[in-house]
Amino acid sequence: MIQRIFALLLIAAVLCSAHANPSSDLRPPYFAKDSVQAEQHATLTQVDFDGYYENLIQAEKDAVRNATTIGIASGVVTGFGVFATVIAFRDKDQTKENSYAETHRQLLQVGGIAFTAIGTIGLIRSIYTIVTSTGENSKRASYEHAYEIYKRRRSELKDGTDGAKVILTPTVDLLGATAGLNLNILF
Repeated sequence: MIQRIFALLLIAAVLCSAHANPSSDLRPPYFAKDSVQAEQHATLTQVDFDGYYENLIQAEKDAVRNATTIGIASGVVTGFGVFATVIAFRDKDQTKENSYAETHRQLLQVGGIAFTAIGTIGLIRSIYTIVTSTGENSKRASYEHAYEIYKRRRSELKDGTDGAKVILTPTVDLLGATAGLNLNILF
C-alpha cells in the first residue's frame, strides 16, 4: 500500500513539475485584468508585470496589423475574381472567336467565382477582426486600462513609505442631527 502511495506521489510530482519550474511560461490567466491581484502577486513573486501588459497590448496591435494585411490581400483577390467573372460571363458576340477569354471561358468562370468567394470570406473575416479588436470594447482597450490602473497603484504604493493612508473626512447626519469626523485607515 505504501508503494502505491509513493508511486502516485511520484507521478503527481512529475506531472506538476511545469508549475514548480520558475522558468516555465505558464502564467495564471486571471491576472490579465485585475491589477490589484497582479500587484499582490508581483510583490510576492517579483514578476515584471510591465512587460506582461506591454506584451499583451503588442499582441493585440499585431493581430490588427495582420488582419489589415489579410484584408488588403483579400480585397485584391476579390477584385481579380470579379474581373475574371465579368470577362467570362460577358456576351459572346462582343468577343472574337479566337480570343483568350473565348477559349478559356469555363476556366475563367470557375476561377473567377472561386477567387470571388475566397476573397470575400477573407475580407469579411479581416473586417470582423479589425472591428472587434479596435474601439472601447476591445481586448487591447481593456489591457491598456488595466495597465494604467496597475501603474497608478504601483506609483501609489511607492509614494507611501509606510504603506498606509489615513483619511479624515467630516460627516454630517441630518436625520440624527449629529456631526463629526470619520477616520479611515487604508493599507
